[in-house]
Amino acid sequence: MLAADGVFRADGAFVRLPVIPAKLLELGFRSQVLKLLIAEGTLAESLAARMLTWRHSGFSVHNAVRVRADDAAGRIKLAQYMLRAPLSLEKMTYDARSGMVIYRSCMHKGLKRNFQLMPGAQWLEMLCRHIPERFEHLVRYVGWYSTRCRGERARSAVPPNVDQAPEDAQAVAARARSAWARLIHKVHEVDPLVCARCDGLMKVIALIDDAQVMERILKHLGIWAPRQSAPQYERPPPRGGPQTDATERAPDVLTCQPVPDIA
Repeated sequence: MLAADGVFRADGAFVRLPVIPAKLLELGFRSQVLKLLIAEGTLAESLAARMLTWRHSGFSVHNAVRVRADDAAGRIKLAQYMLRAPLSLEKMTYDARSGMVIYRSCMHKGLKRNFQLMPGAQWLEMLCRHIPERFEHLVRYVGWYSTRCRGERARSAVPPNVDQAPEDAQAVAARARSAWARLIHKVHEVDPLVCARCDGLMKVIALIDDAQVMERILKHLGIWAPRQSAPQYERPPPRGGPQTDATERAPDVLTCQPVPDIA
């Protein structure tokens, strides 16, 4: 969860909250996790009560890292850390001949080594545990960073009932081109405006949405490959000749055709 370390007053001034003790955060975090496990039916209430009396709770909270208000690069790194991948591809090596995966990291105090070796199928099984469920949000933005607050700030920044001069169409198009290229480069780590042959910078000159024009261009380039459409089957006429009464057509419409079981 991304939230501001303080509150904003009505005049927009930010008031920083005092540092919360890590032990207090640890107790609250442990209590909420145990309540969740009890609600999900994976932990008995008697066991949860005994766990609260343990000397070593097994939970830890770290809140010593601070990002200053004028540190824009620090905020970006913090957000990237929250959205980080579960593994680093630079540390992973796959041996196709043996089907084994080698993952190198820092020295493990218990295992006394800095690598892990396992079969590829086992590696994929461990990786699939990090795939979130559908529509599951892993990062939440609350308070100042929430969608509602950002929308209110954007609306309040524009004075109401003020006639603004229309923006230049070329400026809008240039900003749109840079936006979509930047987003593609951010997600796929490939710049779509860089030529794959000469590494030169390309420029969008037109957007073609006419099917006939696209077909002529692709045929001229020799890369036209039309999709094969599915064959259209005509519906056979009803059995027993033409019928006019709806009650007489019902048996033909509702006739059950047996389907072989291939499961």
